[in-house]
Amino acid sequence: MEPSKFTVIRDSREQLAHGWSFDEDSHCAGTLIEKLDTGDYSLQGLEDFLAIERKETIQEFARNCVEKRWGDCMKRLSEIPHSYIIFEFNEEDIERYPHSAKVPPAVRKRMCWANGKPRIAVKYIRKVLHTAEDYGIKIIFCGDKLKAEQEAYKIMREAYEIYVQR
Repeated sequence: MEPSKFTVIRDSREQLAHGWSFDEDSHCAGTLIEKLDTGDYSLQGLEDFLAIERKETIQEFARNCVEKRWGDCMKRLSEIPHSYIIFEFNEEDIERYPHSAKVPPAVRKRMCWANGKPRIAVKYIRKVLHTAEDYGIKIIFCGDKLKAEQEAYKIMREAYEIYVQR
């Protein structure tokens, strides 16, 4: 008898040209695209136990930090026993924001006030991260898309083994 496999759910609002897609292998049955109430990724049947929020760039995360809906997202993530925010960039990118943003110079200039200070302060971004951790959300900086996808796969496989296979 072949061991059962987990099926990844990718939120239907995740942009098709971005994000992760998990192909079938010895542990994974593949990826379904469906609406998730919380997070960008979960496992079929474990949506109430596992949620992974993916952030591609520091500029995306900085922008999210000042949106009311981000606070709502963190609250929902806090209600999921295994909740994660996985960053496809390094923690140092926060410290160097907005200079670490991968945008054209003209756009980067608009990310700052006239005095050269960022519109969204590094201190505020760090505060948002600490708030997420206070909510019990695990924060993982991966440095790039491939490492982030591999980390998400590892988390999903472990969650599946804990909740389904045992």
